[in-house]
Amino acid sequence: MEFAAREAVGRRAMTSAKVVFIGEVAQIGGVGAVVLGIVLSLHHWGAAAALVGGIAAYFVGKKLRGM
Repeated sequence: MEFAAREAVGRRAMTSAKVVFIGEVAQIGGVGAVVLGIVLSLHHWGAAAALVGGIAAYFVGKKLRGM
């Protein structure tokens, strides 16, 4: 049990710089899409898609960065 916990911590600490960078870019893109969605408002399908896609990209980026 203790070995499995240490192995999981080791995997999280060994996130590559490339994956972290992709996560950062995804988060920035997500924030930009959310802002665009808010500016355009949710009265249009395109704005709704940008808002939902932006929120999803933010959380995917956060997951890839290992936070």
